[in-house]
Amino acid sequence: MKKTFSVVIAVLMIGIGCGVAIAATEAEKQAAIDKGLAYLDSTKTSDGAGGYYWNTTGYADADTGSVLLAFAEQKSKPLGWNGKDYTALVDGAAKYLLKTAGSIDISSGPWFGPAAPGKTGLIWGGGESTYVSGLVLPALSRYAQVVAGTGTTIASSNAAVNGQTYGQVLQKVVDMFVWGQNGPASGTADGGWRYTPRTGQSDNSTAQWPVIGMTFAQAAGATVPSQTKAELQKWIAYIQNGTSGGAGYDSPTYLVNVAKTGGLLVEMAFSGYNGAGPYPKDKAGALAYLNGQWLTTANSTWDGNFEQPYAMWSTYKGLASTIGLADTTAITNLHAAGTIDAGDTWNWWEDYCDWLVKNQLAGGNWSGYVYWNGPIEAAWFINILNATEVGPPVGTPEPMTLVLLAAGILGLGIFRKYRD
Repeated sequence: MKKTFSVVIAVLMIGIGCGVAIAATEAEKQAAIDKGLAYLDSTKTSDGAGGYYWNTTGYADADTGSVLLAFAEQKSKPLGWNGKDYTALVDGAAKYLLKTAGSIDISSGPWFGPAAPGKTGLIWGGGESTYVSGLVLPALSRYAQVVAGTGTTIASSNAAVNGQTYGQVLQKVVDMFVWGQNGPASGTADGGWRYTPRTGQSDNSTAQWPVIGMTFAQAAGATVPSQTKAELQKWIAYIQNGTSGGAGYDSPTYLVNVAKTGGLLVEMAFSGYNGAGPYPKDKAGALAYLNGQWLTTANSTWDGNFEQPYAMWSTYKGLASTIGLADTTAITNLHAAGTIDAGDTWNWWEDYCDWLVKNQLAGGNWSGYVYWNGPIEAAWFINILNATEVGPPVGTPEPMTLVLLAAGILGLGIFRKYRD
């Protein structure tokens, strides 16, 4: 998987001389991304005021946030939107999300801090606000970085965000999550989150969403208190199963599965904590659990890995943030190697991408699974294919778009329902 640019060029030149299509698999990944983005473009709905949204799950903000992240992330790659202009779409999606943001009173301060009279946060999603806001925050964070600029002042019909910069908006969402974290009085729920802020209950399907949101927001300049991360470590230590290394739902023995274990790894990366130990109550144990479960498929509403969009996106985030896209040692229980490019190595990310390319439908979407279908599923799968960066780079990521960029230069033309 590790290539230098000179190696890429050399391989491409060999292909030109031999008349062979070089980087076919990389081209297939990019073609799948292009088809997926076109599908998302074709399924957008106008709000009649310059905004665009998507809504298959019943949570339009969650779907729209997922879609916006896919477009914004792909724009940051060397090939960008590969000749398409989706500016109106991404601006419209961001406009819609800003318009639907709700203001929430957080003046009582987080559990570990003093009261802050007049302080407000931003929130989306009603009774599933932790999930939904955790899907919106990464999208607005990447949009602010790649498209709008974090210092740009927002003009919106929504007084909750009008006149603020994107950076200020991101911080207000982070502040809401900080305020909403459960504290020591919550017992075993200490350090986690549930469907809505400050419930005194936590589960590890929900807890990953504030964490992934704050991970993206930090990359865009937002600040997260060290105490939030320290308290999260207590939740991590509790929820990891001491026998299997996987993560449970609201206890370490209940509904342990792939999706929640991927979330556990995201939490470990964000908090700078590898678990309570001894093995398997640590990062190595979580990785071993995922390795053992790798080849499972969606066999119930919540379980399995392949075919399960929620699990695959959760696992991608966990592995990308802890071992990186180039690692070949932690996940070895893979499908038989597919056709990959010269210089690449078959590993977990290639396995995911191979499955996604082979199972994409002609319309650019995928077949869907239970609640996760249509735009939200397509957006998550696009983000796996385009090597979305989750937190600081880990290892050496697969230079998918670099290969295609070089090819172009050479003229080759080549929510409760979410809970488990």
